[in-house]
Amino acid sequence: MRNSEIQPVLKDEECFEVIRKKLHRDSMEDFSLIDYEVVPIDGVNGYLGQYFTLKATVARPMTPLDTRNLNFFTKIPPPVSSPQYEFIQQYGAFKKEVELYTRVFPEVLHGSEEKCIPECFLGLENDVIVLEDMAHSGFVMTDKFQPFDFEHCEVLMKTLARFHAKSFIFEKQYERNLHDEFSHCMQETLWPDKDGRSKSMFDAAVKGTVSIIEMIPDLNEEEKTAFKQKVIDLSASHMNKLSPSSKHKNVLCHGDLWANNILFKYDKDEKPIECCLIDFQLARYNPPAHDVLCFFQFTTNRELREKHGDTLLKIYYDSMSEALKEVGLDISTIFPRSEFLASIEDLRTMCITHGVLNTPIMLLEPGAASKYFSEEPELLESVLYVDRTPLVCGQFENEPRYRARMLDGLLELYDRLAN
Repeated sequence: MRNSEIQPVLKDEECFEVIRKKLHRDSMEDFSLIDYEVVPIDGVNGYLGQYFTLKATVARPMTPLDTRNLNFFTKIPPPVSSPQYEFIQQYGAFKKEVELYTRVFPEVLHGSEEKCIPECFLGLENDVIVLEDMAHSGFVMTDKFQPFDFEHCEVLMKTLARFHAKSFIFEKQYERNLHDEFSHCMQETLWPDKDGRSKSMFDAAVKGTVSIIEMIPDLNEEEKTAFKQKVIDLSASHMNKLSPSSKHKNVLCHGDLWANNILFKYDKDEKPIECCLIDFQLARYNPPAHDVLCFFQFTTNRELREKHGDTLLKIYYDSMSEALKEVGLDISTIFPRSEFLASIEDLRTMCITHGVLNTPIMLLEPGAASKYFSEEPELLESVLYVDRTPLVCGQFENEPRYRARMLDGLLELYDRLAN
């Protein structure tokens, strides 16, 4: 595994290979490389890697002044000095993402007219991933603190449905189970149901969430005590519930659909028209409802979920039906609507819980995220694996946007458990 502090992010021959593949795909074999550089991307946009842009300039040999600039998104594991380095080594998160881009996606997603993931130009097991720079195609990241509106959710539902449909299509056409076929990259990489750092990280997440409950102004002491115990009880079986379902049909799920992992393209009126999914290190083989419901918890507010949730579920299901119909498959025999809605109901409490355990870290203000995940990683050990109470309670107390989102999810869970 390379360390950007002491060696290049990309070797010369790797850069040449990436650029050669890009030019070949664009039928531009008569271009030659003029120059390239690898530039760090500022800010903390994810928590399990380091991000760079590979910038290259190419030109036609016969007309050297006719140059073209190429950009690629480049990702390597966290620094060796970061606690996250040991975690992804132990549970194989980075390795899994490389396998997905280089082996699974080419087999499962091929032929899709909807381009919902970036093209991969290089993937080396524990070292590096180089992807198409979606910004060049007009895709941008949203503000993670701004809850998605209906239009953004609608675009995502349609894209996610087509992504999930590819799993059903693959399994039906080849009569092979995705989990069995690609078991080496379907393992749980956030909270595997085992001891070690995974269990420590999960326990720290639960402790942080319980500490925020203590600060909810709408509940009295008796209500807080009862709610905290219910969350602790729910959490006892939560890690196990991330495994493939034995009751409901499973598909390849993204597993981490928060704002920073969804890029949008907009029309001239600033309306979202397409989206692209990135960062598959937490992908898992789960019921489609898991992705749908966790997306709701990670990116929307309760008002939207209650007002438009049913409509968005219909958009999702109808979009999947259309995707299956295009290849001659009938959704009523593969994934009946009644089964989909039953899985939504069965997984709803679990996914709301997943939301309140994850959003406290996802929605850290930029200053706090940079401090712990970039500038002073020595502080990260305690926050990730021991007790994140000081961090999340400090954010809750001092950051209004953070507090609003935490209260939104926690009070929704409280009301659901009370009924």
